[in-house]
Amino acid sequence: MKPTRTRSRTIAAASVLALVGLASANISAANAEPAGKTDKLGQDAVELTRTTLWSEDFESVKTPTGFARDAPEDWSIRNSEFSTGEERWAGWAFTNVRDWTWAVGTEQRHYFTRGHGTFAVAESRHQRLAEHDRMTTALQSPQIDVKKQDAVELRFDSHYRQGAALQHATVSVSFDGGPAQELSRYTADKMSSHELLSVDVPDGARTASFSWSYNDSQNDWFWAIDNVEVTEPMGKVEGEAYAVVDVISDIQGAIPQYKSAVAQLNEMQDPAGAMVVNGDYVDLGSEALYDEFEAATNEVPHDSGRTYFTIGNHEMLGAEGSETYIDRYLEFTGQDKVWREEVVDGVPIILVNTEYYSDADRGGVEPYVKISDEQLGWLDTRLAYWAKQGKPALVFNHHVLPDTVSSSYSAWNQHDYYDLESFAEVVGKYSNVVFFTSHTHMSLELEDWWGRYRAVGTDNALGFPVVNTGAITYNTVPDGSDHEGDRLEGDHSTGLRVKVYEDRVRVEAWDFVRGEMIKHVDLPTPKKTRD
Repeated sequence: MKPTRTRSRTIAAASVLALVGLASANISAANAEPAGKTDKLGQDAVELTRTTLWSEDFESVKTPTGFARDAPEDWSIRNSEFSTGEERWAGWAFTNVRDWTWAVGTEQRHYFTRGHGTFAVAESRHQRLAEHDRMTTALQSPQIDVKKQDAVELRFDSHYRQGAALQHATVSVSFDGGPAQELSRYTADKMSSHELLSVDVPDGARTASFSWSYNDSQNDWFWAIDNVEVTEPMGKVEGEAYAVVDVISDIQGAIPQYKSAVAQLNEMQDPAGAMVVNGDYVDLGSEALYDEFEAATNEVPHDSGRTYFTIGNHEMLGAEGSETYIDRYLEFTGQDKVWREEVVDGVPIILVNTEYYSDADRGGVEPYVKISDEQLGWLDTRLAYWAKQGKPALVFNHHVLPDTVSSSYSAWNQHDYYDLESFAEVVGKYSNVVFFTSHTHMSLELEDWWGRYRAVGTDNALGFPVVNTGAITYNTVPDGSDHEGDRLEGDHSTGLRVKVYEDRVRVEAWDFVRGEMIKHVDLPTPKKTRD
């Protein structure tokens, strides 16, 4: 977390959860990950273990002025009758986050970290209907072939902000042109969520069409959707995980909380083969704080005997200089370079780290991550190797990739890398990567605790999943502004358990204060080994 920009104000957890539309604290099947279009896999991408029957990302819609009203081929838009308001927002339209927010302002629209490129939006706030007018607008998909399916899953990314009481939204399905059946209803904020709706296919049904209806609005708020898929059900996990990795981050001097978290992880019934501490394990890069933390690791070691560390911004803070702090990290970890690969029960753990940061010059402000051509070349080689092996690669860096997870929309978190383009050109080619970032302290109960990164210019339209690791010390949530967050009141300490199965990587979000799992997401693994 940026020390120069930390706000001291704290707020009660319950009130914030209501404001920002947090996910349920229960394990939910809705926390499942989009596979993307299977016909757009790049040269270094791999097929995954979930079958996509049909998908739409709206990228075919041309928006020469930043907006369009014409839906993709075979889609339709049905509007109720209204005679006033701005034509641009007369029902569902197609735009992108930059043009959308430029036209009407942010007001949490840019929190849609899951939206990529062009997406569909029903914008009510700036429609400017007269008092006597109300709008209902429905966006309907083409007829999708489901005749060989007993059940399907509808997946899409959604960004919904509730308006006045009458306004609401629904998702429905119609089989073979028959009557609509409601699948889901929205009457409260649900920001940047990935929706998964299980749908039983009636006997004899040949096609299904889905509809997103924004109902009874009168200058209310908005609903945006993107990355729509119909997939075969992934099914329940079978067997036991063949690899387990514990992940924590952002300790920053919270030694009692650190020891409590490690003790809880050691007591799990399915013990981990390693633990990754994803940066900010000390509050400053001083020798004294390293000694304090090392004493804690000796007092309560992880039972695996294998703990690996990345460099956060706090390891680089202080007046001693970048070279001293890098050397201190190398001495502490026993490494000769800041990058590292370890294999845990057949699964690669890849650590990517900065090679330079001067707190004296930057005053605690980004960019933090400077990566040499040598490190990038090594990373490319290792990711290519694991892609050919058909293995998921668990990649760790403390800092945030833009527009992926909670708070990555903020300008403060858009510039953590000196040369993001070069980094994205390498990593963005690989769809078997699962990338873990920290730094923001954002609550793992937020809907966008995980997301996706899609690198422009690569052939991998699928991109790769990115997961927020939480924080051992305080947790935060968005405060409704463009950049900042609020600390949650009370004790909050969170982390992850990563379990690798034959067909999926399951990431579990854990609350170490309550001593329970919050929820999980299943990310499909590579389907087969490439020659």
